Amino acid sequence: MKNENNYEKTRKILEDNIIRLMMEKNLTARALSIRIEKNEWYITRMLNGNIDPSLQVISKIAEILRVSAADLFSKNDG
Repeated sequence: MKNENNYEKTRKILEDNIIRLMMEKNLTARALSIRIEKNEWYITRMLNGNIDPSLQVISKIAEILRVSAADLFSKNDG
């Protein structure tokens, strides 16, 4: 189904961007979890595609990573 495929692509872009930015900023899942007031389990499951973050969580992550929420959904071709 086309919508499911778009969902999966968008989810993968979000996950990849968060992971890339965390690596660039030397930020661990534990450190991110503390800053967004979620447990490390939540971050790990989110980055593994097991749970969907809320818009509030995405906004907090973007703020911590110093990017816009829209940037987290933008395909990084670099």
